[in-house]
Amino acid sequence: MKFMDQQTSSHRKSGLLTKAGGWFAIAFGAIHLVVAPLDTSDIWSQVADDGWWNAFTLDESTTPAQFERSEAFWVTLGSLGAPLLILGCYVVWATRQDQRVPGWIGWLTLAWGLPFVITLPASPGWAIPLIGGLIVLGDRRRTVDATA
Repeated sequence: MKFMDQQTSSHRKSGLLTKAGGWFAIAFGAIHLVVAPLDTSDIWSQVADDGWWNAFTLDESTTPAQFERSEAFWVTLGSLGAPLLILGCYVVWATRQDQRVPGWIGWLTLAWGLPFVITLPASPGWAIPLIGGLIVLGDRRRTVDATA
């Protein structure tokens, strides 16, 4: 009985690390999806007035106005905000269900975030490797505790 209590306690502790990574991802993704459009609200108003269909271009020979529209898209809808929000929701849900979030998800997130930190250290991109690291640590702790 005592062994089961210890095992349950260690699962909770490892789940806390993983859940913290999930909450960081939710916060980072949500903030990005809310704040970025505020900075480009005039462009989004123009897109709404002109119509959504084919409102953005990937053409290299764009006008400055088209470039601003494309930049607004990539900073908001095409950004990392939505994937991080989705990842965070899954991680928090899985930990609440007492399901293991595999460490490889954390490793991939960590690897995805490293270029952000290396190329733009003053950005909030440091949160991405932090999220990945918490997921990895939570899974390692759970795996180590399960084998003990």
